[in-house]
Amino acid sequence: MDLCYDEAVQAGLSAYRTLEYAESCRSAFRVASREFKVYLEATGLQHSPELAQQWINDSKEHWNNSKLKSSRKAMSVLADIMENGCVTKSLQTKIERMPPYTQLPNWSRTLLDNYLTRITCVYGTLYLNQIRNACSRFFLFLEYADISQPSEITHDIVKSFFIKDSHISSESKDRCNNEIRHCLMYMADQGLIPKTVGLALNKFVIPDLIIVSELPESERNRFSRFFNNIEKEISRSKMEYDAATTQLAEIHKIWKYSFSIRKSFIQATRDFKVFMDANLFAYSNDLALEWLEFQRAKWSRTKYLVFRRVLLSINEILITGTLSTSCFSTHKPKYSLPGWGNNLLSQYLLERKREGCASSTLGMILHSCSRFIVFLDNHGIISEKGITPEVIKHFQAQDNHSTVEGKNAYAIKIRGFLRFLARRGLVPETLELAVSTEMAPHISIVNILSDNQIDAIYAFRQNADRPIEMRNAAIIMLGLRMGLRASDIANLKLTDISWKDSSISFIQQKTGVHLKLPLPVDVGNSLYRYICEGRPQSNSHHIFIHHRAPYCRFSSATFGRLLKAAVTAQCEDEAIHGFHVTRKTFASKLLATGNPATTIAAALGHVGVDTVDEYLATNEDQMRLCAIGLKGIEYSGGFSL
Repeated sequence: MDLCYDEAVQAGLSAYRTLEYAESCRSAFRVASREFKVYLEATGLQHSPELAQQWINDSKEHWNNSKLKSSRKAMSVLADIMENGCVTKSLQTKIERMPPYTQLPNWSRTLLDNYLTRITCVYGTLYLNQIRNACSRFFLFLEYADISQPSEITHDIVKSFFIKDSHISSESKDRCNNEIRHCLMYMADQGLIPKTVGLALNKFVIPDLIIVSELPESERNRFSRFFNNIEKEISRSKMEYDAATTQLAEIHKIWKYSFSIRKSFIQATRDFKVFMDANLFAYSNDLALEWLEFQRAKWSRTKYLVFRRVLLSINEILITGTLSTSCFSTHKPKYSLPGWGNNLLSQYLLERKREGCASSTLGMILHSCSRFIVFLDNHGIISEKGITPEVIKHFQAQDNHSTVEGKNAYAIKIRGFLRFLARRGLVPETLELAVSTEMAPHISIVNILSDNQIDAIYAFRQNADRPIEMRNAAIIMLGLRMGLRASDIANLKLTDISWKDSSISFIQQKTGVHLKLPLPVDVGNSLYRYICEGRPQSNSHHIFIHHRAPYCRFSSATFGRLLKAAVTAQCEDEAIHGFHVTRKTFASKLLATGNPATTIAAALGHVGVDTVDEYLATNEDQMRLCAIGLKGIEYSGGFSL
């Protein structure tokens, strides 16, 4: 054992001399190996890496850091020799031990010196040395990659460095890359490299950085149509993209988006710009959508939707000059219409929109007429001239719906579309008569809120102490005590309330008719409390707004859910079917207290009194007075009981 160990020590000393290590290093190796030999003789054990580690652990309490470090190094060299017969990887050559800075060529050393001079007044000497070493690693990598000037530093070079540069820990790698990135941004400020080259050196950017030329041919072809752009076009499109990005950032600031939302916006715009610069692409919305789809498989759904929203917002700003869309649909169009049909339907929708149709009505027109046009296209009809009564009959025979009511509703929309075509002289005026209905109009019994449900609503209003609860209570009270439609409540503005006259006046969305109503005390109190205590600060003129950025108008689509939540919080077993039940309850209560039909119609904002008839069935006491006897209508039939 002694001879083998001594030979290993001599081999180590020889390697230290051959590799031109300093005398202090050889001396430290000699001392550590001698002390460890004494330890082996005292314990009567043979050398092993585990025993060497145990010796170090037992002795480190009595050593300073320098001796601990030199002893560990000596033991690793001995283990290398004992295992392989010579030094293989435990010692470095003189060139490998040289500081990277001393190995740099003149151009990169000069560039690094200028950068360090610029930041000397900001950082201390110790941190400046750390920056010098980190940047030297990068510039030395460039030297090995035959990069001889800054203009040759590209995104793929930066990506290659990130992948190949190894560190003892991820924290060390992050610190090193951060210091190199600042140096690259300095070079970008000097106009030596594109700014996005520096932005690319980021552990969050590199995994998503697509270098199209490195992709397999099948994936590379997805982006082939975006190549061959003129340099001026690339530059102009990126300037427009940057301007839209700046404008979107200002919009987010005005709308008071949270820090996390603004951070996601920065990441999305940065990553897409890095991708464009790395592949010399001009900006286009088609490129953005293709990039998103390419990344979709490896991104989370949340990240995909956030990045998609940002890029679609930028496209809208570039097209319209502003951002008005609050929600971008993730669904592809259900129907693909032929050119002639799409053109005619777009004109019809525009006409109906000008007439004041609600968005829900326009959506139903679009859906029903699209089904009809797709049927025509599938049966070889290439223009409106081919629409005949026989074709319409064939369409209705195969047009299936879950309910007869639904089929009739769609038929009415299609009939309106044919009437529009007739006004344009494109089809006969009588063609709309070919669209049939399958059931006569009927009146059903009106469902209203029960007394328990109404009590639950008042209990919810009484207990509301959070801002959102105050808002929901005010919304429900407007429906229950004033019979306002959900769409009209959502559209109410602060200026619609006259506190002096205790009234509300507005234009009804459904009919376009002006309506002015007295403001009940309990409704006024709920509104006043919400506006003063619960409503967030916002530039919106609407009373009811979202309680998170962008603090815009609160949609009526959620009114049914908030009513159900308010009722079920007190009565779990009570069923609620939509917010419109509050309007029906209001009308029924007016009827039950003896108000005439004209008063009820006026309170509901109806022009005539016919629509009040359906509420008669809700007055049970009055309906009992209408009962008649069955005398003279005795039963006679074929069943014997």
